[in-house]
Amino acid sequence: MAPSSMARVAGRAGPEAPIDLVRLATNTLGNRDLEVQVLHLFKSQSSTTLERLAKETDASIRLDLVHTLKGSALAIGAERVAVVCETLEGKMKSVSDPATEGLIAAVDETNRYIRDLLEG
Repeated sequence: MAPSSMARVAGRAGPEAPIDLVRLATNTLGNRDLEVQVLHLFKSQSSTTLERLAKETDASIRLDLVHTLKGSALAIGAERVAVVCETLEGKMKSVSDPATEGLIAAVDETNRYIRDLLEG
């Protein structure tokens, strides 16, 4: 993100931020418009994924949803979401219906950060 973007989230642009803005900029080749687009896409996709995950009963589909969300999180630099997804994927292979509260919390935090970042 441009320095002005990081300034808008002062105090949350370091290692504790839900999104690594340097990784985001690298993955979008520094294209600010593309950064904004992928952040909007992540926000929308992650919300939809959580809704589908809550309703889905097929274990393999649930696993695919979490795996896809992990890839999307890595693409925008949302490391915490990706780590939670990775952990959840492991649990889903041995437990029929593992708790998803940690994933919901990580996605909510990331989406709030995106909202603050984009809305200033």
